[in-house]
Amino acid sequence: MNDILDIEALIADADSEFPALFQLFGGYFHEDWRADYTQPGAALAAFTAEAPPEAVREAAAELERLLGAGLDDAVLSRLLDAGFACNYVPSRDGLTSTAWLGEVRAALRPPGGPAR
Repeated sequence: MNDILDIEALIADADSEFPALFQLFGGYFHEDWRADYTQPGAALAAFTAEAPPEAVREAAAELERLLGAGLDDAVLSRLLDAGFACNYVPSRDGLTSTAWLGEVRAALRPPGGPAR
């Protein structure tokens, strides 16, 4: 899936292919997200507290599908930025996009259980 056409199509269709992730990343990690939340974890906590439980479950399921697609870190970074309008840059905190998305996946799961 890492060829140029597939990447561009994935970015162009991110809002329809991954609507819950589009809402999470674009809505909670918008260009001024640091004015609302001090850390990425605070933005994730706000999403899980404010979004309907079904939206959180959908975001977790979409994230499982995305991480299971075998995309490399460069593609995931481009998708976060260009496809999801996510203004958090994991590398600024010493993380790869893949590692950070793994942390997001864990945050979307209830303690001791599967995705919400």
